[in-house]
Amino acid sequence: MMNSCCNCDCHKNVFRLNKVSSCPICLSSSVQPSVPNNFTTGAIWRNPATDKIVVTLLNKTDAPQTVTVSVVDWQNCAQAEMQKEAFLCGESQPSLFNGTPTPLTFTIPAKKLLIVHATPQNAWLPNDPCYEVLVKHPGDPVFPSDPVIFNTWGINIDGVPQEGNTVLHQQFHRTFFT
Repeated sequence: MMNSCCNCDCHKNVFRLNKVSSCPICLSSSVQPSVPNNFTTGAIWRNPATDKIVVTLLNKTDAPQTVTVSVVDWQNCAQAEMQKEAFLCGESQPSLFNGTPTPLTFTIPAKKLLIVHATPQNAWLPNDPCYEVLVKHPGDPVFPSDPVIFNTWGINIDGVPQEGNTVLHQQFHRTFFT
């Protein structure tokens, strides 16, 4: 039986926002729960030998997926966005990066891998070498899935992952960002 205060006529396909909610949301309803599809590594202390931050994004679906990648340098109070290069299937995407660094929004074709390289502005001067990787990706707001698998590493000048700078997909945390 549906609670009348919930304004929901459906008797099937009910999704509860949480276990303590007494008011269900009908899956056929236009009201959808707010489930962010934004993820963060949190602040990462950069290994002194880290030259680049690498973010890999694998679209495992049969459809194109649009993602936004932000790599923020917390080395100063401005929390500046880092310069980025993107590679789709090994091919450089140079036309994406002109002017002031901004979060990268890119549509990854079906079953393809996008690799983003971010360069810390003052990699040689690690006074407070913290950075954060944020990823926004599509998903079902009711039943979140993982259409895109993402990971990040800090690598040295020789391309070797640096201790402490690896965050794998399941270690990212949900967050809000625009």
